[in-house]
Order: sequence, then structure tokens, then C-alpha cells
Amino acid sequence: MGRELQKKKNRSGVSKAVRKPRSKKLHLQNPIISANWDKTQTLEQNYKRLGLTSKLNKNTGGIERKAEDVQRARDEAAGEVVKQKDDVLAIGAMRRPQEIQVQEARIERDPETGRILRVIGDGQGRANPLNDPLNELDSEEDEDEMGDGMGQHASHNAAYAAGDDKRTEVVRRLEFEASRPKATHKPRQSENERAFVAELVAKHGDDYGAMTRDLKINYMQRSAGDLKRRVKRWRESGGMVE
Repeated sequence: MGRELQKKKNRSGVSKAVRKPRSKKLHLQNPIISANWDKTQTLEQNYKRLGLTSKLNKNTGGIERKAEDVQRARDEAAGEVVKQKDDVLAIGAMRRPQEIQVQEARIERDPETGRILRVIGDGQGRANPLNDPLNELDSEEDEDEMGDGMGQHASHNAAYAAGDDKRTEVVRRLEFEASRPKATHKPRQSENERAFVAELVAKHGDDYGAMTRDLKINYMQRSAGDLKRRVKRWRESGGMVE
């Protein structure tokens, strides 16, 4: 009976669930990162310590909190007065205002349709939902970057050059390795291929159509384009007909 059940499971199209081993090793291909890797830390902690980012997109939650943030949350839950951290760039929780401030502004309407065209003298400036104190200063910089063509995939080497002191030594070494020119690899022809091409050139010259029809030498029936590339590579490597 047991054998019949085993045959039935083997015939089933459902794949067997396989558990991934917990002791899976992390293969680090880059020697610089491998030399500075701390096995006692997680991937997120290692990347943060090395000055790298593990995610290209923004965090949506699940990141580690600082000890001071945890202590502040505990004190707030206990009802104690907590002194906020003196950080002008810190974004606090958005709370709905208890009262709406009444303001006056001039409105320019379309004389025909009556639609609002623009608001003059509202005194608010750019929209700032996060209460960023540098919101007004960033407007001109954003326009300059858009004018210079700094898009999503553009280069940011100038920004890195301005903040060299903030980069870690690992980041500097990685950028130096990335800026080095890569050696181009040229495929090397074997001795049999060089003899094959030399025999075709000695018999047919540059007539690639005749080379394709020569079934004695070109018994693999290579195309004219393939033979032309092989002859070009053979001549670039110093091949000559004696």
C-alpha cells in the first residue's frame, strides 16, 4: 500500500516544498566589501556602516529605530513631558490643526468663464506639507537641476564631489574602482580556426559567396556573414596568405 502512494506522489504535478537552509552563506563578489564585511551584523547594518544603501526605493516601514526614539515613545506613553530633539530637519508627526487660520488673497478670474486663474499675494509660497524649513531654498536648486538635465538616470558625480567628507573610505575605494577603464576582451582564435580561415582565403580570396558554397573546406556550411567576421578577426591578428 505504501508503494502505491509513493507512485501516486511521483505522478503528481505538484512540486515538493523545499525549505531553504538557515545557514545559507552570503557570497560577496566584491573584494572591497568582502574585506570590510562584519559577519555579526545584518545586511542592513553592514550597508549602513559602509555608507551604502541596500534599497534603491524609499523605506515603507520595518527599519530599525534609534534608542532615543524608543525611549521618547515610552515616556510619551507614560504621560511624561518629553523634550524634543533639537533637530531643525526632523519631520514630526502631522496633526490636524484645531483652528483654521483665515487669510486674505487676491484672486484673478477669467472674465468669460469666471474660473480662477491664479491667486495673487497669498503669502504661502510653495506647498510644504512636511513643514520643511528648507522648502523655499530648495525651489531654486530644483529648477537648476532640471535645467541641467539631471534626470533619474543622470550622473551625480558633481554632488559626490561636493560632499567628499561625508563619504566613507569604502565608498571612495568603490568609486575609484568603478572609474578605472575596463580592459576590452578580444576573443582569441584557435589554431584550427586560423588554419581553416587561411585555407579559405588562399583559395577564394574575398569571395565570401564562393566560400559558403565550398562544401569541402566549409563543411559546417557557415554563412557569408559568419565567414566575413572570422576573416576580419584573422587579419586583425596578423593573418596573411603565404
